[in-house]
Amino acid sequence: MKCISYILTIALILVVGIATAAESEVSIACEWGNIAATLAEPDTECSTAVVIVAGSGPTDRNGNSGYNLNTYTYKLLSDELVARGYAVLRYDKRGVGQSAMAPEGYADVIFDDFVDDAARCVAFLRDRGFERVVVAGHSEGGLIALELASREGSGVDGLVLLATAGYGIDKILLRQLSAQLMPTYIGLMLRATDIINTLKRGERVAQEQIPQELISLFHPNVQSFLISRMQDDPCELAGRCGSPMLIISGGRDIQVAVDNGEALLSAAPHAQHILFERMSHVLKDSASEERMEQFVEVYTNPSLPLTEGLVDSIAEFLTRNIIN
Repeated sequence: MKCISYILTIALILVVGIATAAESEVSIACEWGNIAATLAEPDTECSTAVVIVAGSGPTDRNGNSGYNLNTYTYKLLSDELVARGYAVLRYDKRGVGQSAMAPEGYADVIFDDFVDDAARCVAFLRDRGFERVVVAGHSEGGLIALELASREGSGVDGLVLLATAGYGIDKILLRQLSAQLMPTYIGLMLRATDIINTLKRGERVAQEQIPQELISLFHPNVQSFLISRMQDDPCELAGRCGSPMLIISGGRDIQVAVDNGEALLSAAPHAQHILFERMSHVLKDSASEERMEQFVEVYTNPSLPLTEGLVDSIAEFLTRNIIN
């Protein structure tokens, strides 16, 4: 088994080495520091670029979040899009990976700050001469994409929403926590509900009033961000967005259920919605719908490929709606 594991590791290194040959590291200046990013370009002439916006938490430009949650989803997505003739910019969000910022600034970060950073990435690509820029947002990144596209003069030519919530973050949190806590930890669920309702009203919660089991989710350092996010309605944003839009859902997504994609489509009937029945939240197929089995078998397995047909669907959308 050790020999097989070693061979697989070497094979993965060789594949990554080949795929990164056309990549360059770039830095985008901001008032808080610099956005660290990777720009991948095909060998042939290219006029369309895609910005990949990462999901929530400490998810880096490659789609890895620490705690052994290494999927390389964004790296794989970038490689496959570049192979189809598109340029791709993927970046570390502020405070993540190499996009370092002063620790004392974390508590003041709000949702619009992440939208501003995505806007800088779009502007960077425009300055590089790309005629068309599409934003592909994954999970929370999809909401960032929607918010950005709703801004006048955003420079966004189209959206790809990957496993993106169609409901407010308060409703999503309540649904996710209920799936994990009920009925065994009903007391903890009730306290979480109280905290979410307080934040929804725009009020902060003292750290000593947050159970230890919930502190990582509701720590005072992230409350400004949560409060700002709870003011956004994804469906309202989708309805205001006139840009071409592709919504992609996974039938085995344990974090954002399929009805979220359906809600976004109802709000934006001009969009296209594609469902991949076996796809998990990290855009890879899962043999199970059980949470812990997915974490072990999918979320921590970087060797798994993206769901078959996913990138083909994105490429077809780009060709039909953006280029032509």
